[in-house]
Amino acid sequence: MLHPRHIPAVNPKAVLVFGSGLLASRVHALVLQRGYQATRLTEERFAPADSRASRLEIIRQALLEVGVDAFGSAILVDDRDDRNLELAIALLSISTRLPVAVSMFNENIAPHLQAANPALRILNPARIAAPVFVDALQTPLHHELRYQPLPPATHRSSRRADWLIRGLVSGFGVLLLAAISYFHSVEHLSWLDAVYFVVVTTATVGYGDISLLHSSTLSKLVGIGLILASTGFIWMIFSLTVDRIIKRRVQLALGRHAHGQRGHVILCGVGRLGRLVGEALLLRGEDVLVVEQDEDSEAVQYLRELGADVYFGDARLPRVLEEAGVRRAKALYSLVASDFVNLEVGLNARSFDPQLRLILRIYDESTSQRIKEQLDIHLSFSMSAIADEKFLALLPGAPSGAVSP
Repeated sequence: MLHPRHIPAVNPKAVLVFGSGLLASRVHALVLQRGYQATRLTEERFAPADSRASRLEIIRQALLEVGVDAFGSAILVDDRDDRNLELAIALLSISTRLPVAVSMFNENIAPHLQAANPALRILNPARIAAPVFVDALQTPLHHELRYQPLPPATHRSSRRADWLIRGLVSGFGVLLLAAISYFHSVEHLSWLDAVYFVVVTTATVGYGDISLLHSSTLSKLVGIGLILASTGFIWMIFSLTVDRIIKRRVQLALGRHAHGQRGHVILCGVGRLGRLVGEALLLRGEDVLVVEQDEDSEAVQYLRELGADVYFGDARLPRVLEEAGVRRAKALYSLVASDFVNLEVGLNARSFDPQLRLILRIYDESTSQRIKEQLDIHLSFSMSAIADEKFLALLPGAPSGAVSP
């Protein structure tokens, strides 16, 4: 006789937290602070003991071992969407009644998952945090810098002369003058005829009205050398000139030129958060200049279609900031996935304009606070610190209405 599987009593205060990264750490800590019983799982727990087992079975077995049936809810906040999705599917395959809050940056599949699984609630941390960053553009600031920023680092102009082309042109000119002088002196051509003959020879036109048919062997050898040398000079100069023109056009297409906007917003880094912030700024009517290194970024193309100007380059470089018009900008956002890069961009921008409004993404909230205190950057925010409360609002017993659908 088959016995039904024993289903343990559900503890509404027991919460399963899954994920690696700062958001998972913050959610886990807040769950404990609010009096819940938290069990945290990370990807390391799902290391396969048997390579023949499927990934889903490995995850299911690990969940059964921690007694997932007894949990009152689960919060999946790993930094990677695919891991959160895998765990959500595994949880729902064990229990369809378990409330599951899932972090997912990919908003294209979120409506389908929620429609198919009523127990799922999917939140995008970037969308939760974006309004805070956008509103920072209008946040009143009343402070003075406690230090004098260093002047921007000097750099050599990228438009310095191409000495190779100059050398080739000079060498070609010397060759022509030498050939003209030779044929004037040795072949007794007038200066005009000598110039005419050298030009038609180097151009390989050769009308035949003046030729070296009856000239000395030396003159014929000089003529042959003139043809060969001039051909080499012309092709090298032509090739380098075309290459320079094409490179210049490519630079212009990538936005790598001095931008003349005033009162614009410079947005550095268009990732998960940057795309949403840029979209919101454009919808508010702001003049946005995006600075991004990834030339194949779909988010950049999306913002460009909305009306943003684009500069492909490294925002840490003073030259890039200067060409982006940082001296005339209203504000600068740096939303790259690196605290150090964001801080470097912000401080370099401040070198051009000490009063520039800097809005930085800083992962760790304690680091953000230190930056405010020591570097006078008062508009630095942690996306994880903004989003964590929204996930906790989904727990049983949490105040209702804290999370918008």
